[in-house]
Amino acid sequence: MGAYSKGANGTFSGKVGSVIGSSWRSIDYIRSLPKKSSKEATKDQVAQRTKFAMAPVYLRPIKDILNIGFGDKNLNKTTGYNAAVKIFLTQAIQGDYPNFNVDFSKIVMSKGSLSVFHSLAVTLTGSDLVLTWQSILNRYNAFSDDSLMVMVFNETKMMYLIYEDMTRIDLTYTINMGTDFSGDVLYIWAFAIKREGDIVGNSQYLGTVTLP
Repeated sequence: MGAYSKGANGTFSGKVGSVIGSSWRSIDYIRSLPKKSSKEATKDQVAQRTKFAMAPVYLRPIKDILNIGFGDKNLNKTTGYNAAVKIFLTQAIQGDYPNFNVDFSKIVMSKGSLSVFHSLAVTLTGSDLVLTWQSILNRYNAFSDDSLMVMVFNETKMMYLIYEDMTRIDLTYTINMGTDFSGDVLYIWAFAIKREGDIVGNSQYLGTVTLP
């Protein structure tokens, strides 16, 4: 694949002969059509394809959040979603093919320089998830109105629940799960977001609970 400069007739998109033209982030590319192979895929190739197929199952539903969580300019042209997928593939998938499993504690939702919410923890009280933390402030990377983004993954129903209306000085927040998710297994993460929304903190894995 190679980048190219616009010609007299501008850029092109789509298939022309044996090449395909496309554009990504204002950069125009051309690439050749893939060659069909009659060779049977090796075990390692099948294993890698299986891993790549697992990533969108767990991460695509929160693609927009991951683009916020990995929005640091130092990532250059890598999208937040792609950065999260890379970590997922190299760290979160455990075991040997075909018996792969996901270590949810290794999934990273964000990376950044904002201070985390200190002593952040979650406890299950009835059907309520009660989050608590300490409000430790400074004038550099921990502000009273920093918000907390909370991601709850329901593994039983394969769905995410997102909460974000809490700030650093609140010290506690209660999520009422009700009775719709009784018996479901939940995994929980959170990360801090600066008031302007342009800086985040490293994500924190808060563990797993099973609702009564």
